[in-house]
Amino acid sequence: MESVKKRIILGMPRTFSIYKVLISRLDQLGFEVIDISYDDDVFKYRNFWDRLVNLYRKTVLKDKGYKNRLKFKALGENVMRRLQTMKHPTDYCLLIRPDIYPEEIIDQIKSKTNKLIAYQWDGIDRYPAVKRLVSKFDRFFVFDRKDANREDDRFIPTTNFYFGHFNRREVIPKKSSFFFVGTFMKVRWSQTKDAVDLIVQNSGTPNFYLYTGERDLPSEYQLAGITYISSPLAYEENIHLALQNEILVDFLVDAHSGLSFRVFEAIGYSRKLITNNNEVKSYDFYHPNNIYVLDNDERTLGEFLNAPYAEIHPEIVDRYNFDNWIFRILEN
Repeated sequence: MESVKKRIILGMPRTFSIYKVLISRLDQLGFEVIDISYDDDVFKYRNFWDRLVNLYRKTVLKDKGYKNRLKFKALGENVMRRLQTMKHPTDYCLLIRPDIYPEEIIDQIKSKTNKLIAYQWDGIDRYPAVKRLVSKFDRFFVFDRKDANREDDRFIPTTNFYFGHFNRREVIPKKSSFFFVGTFMKVRWSQTKDAVDLIVQNSGTPNFYLYTGERDLPSEYQLAGITYISSPLAYEENIHLALQNEILVDFLVDAHSGLSFRVFEAIGYSRKLITNNNEVKSYDFYHPNNIYVLDNDERTLGEFLNAPYAEIHPEIVDRYNFDNWIFRILEN
């Protein structure tokens, strides 16, 4: 007799299409997925008045959720439809970046599930409005251990993850090739340029992809090894490119110290990593042969590149695989 599938509501931003990967993998793992994700980043104010009201409510009334309500009203119609057609509660609901949902919508979602779980995969300081939502959840996970220690004892520390089923061990990466993908920002240009220069000085090949909406960037931002793209890479294509490179590059750029997806992809796919996030040294998978911390490493990059890759214990690697991560999040 075939076992009954566990049902899970999944809600998150649709940025970079990673939500599609989660839905597909959850289905492969035996879940029935009810998707309530939406494109929260394509929102535009209808007029100047909406923008002015939001500014007033945010600064004078301290109502940091008003813009979210406007966003959801404009973009979340399908979410409401999905919720209204649900007749029986699901086993679980996982909201990633719950701050994109208005409080009253989270209350409706809560009535549609037996276990409501949140994962804030961005720093709390970046989206502080999420603090007022914590009490609505059965468990609230954060990816920055410092947030868990200082902000609220209801915050549970976890990490990001990698998708083990995307690994292709038969892919032989190009030697001394460095992969990075991110959004072009002028304030980050010097950091990006310094990294590319360092790689080239050490006989490496930078394969950097920077997304920008600007059609023509000035010549000062043109550099061999950097490709500008006009639309974000889909997550699966991102991984396909990462596997072709020997070293992955990660920049800590926001007001947090949690580890990005790139770190766990390096661990899961047996790639070396260079990063400017010193916090990586405190994790169980850290090995100096595999990870080089920019501006905080006693070795030269050349010495790091010449060191052989050190295999990590499979039990540690598996711990960060999404397949294990999701069951730990849901069942703990």
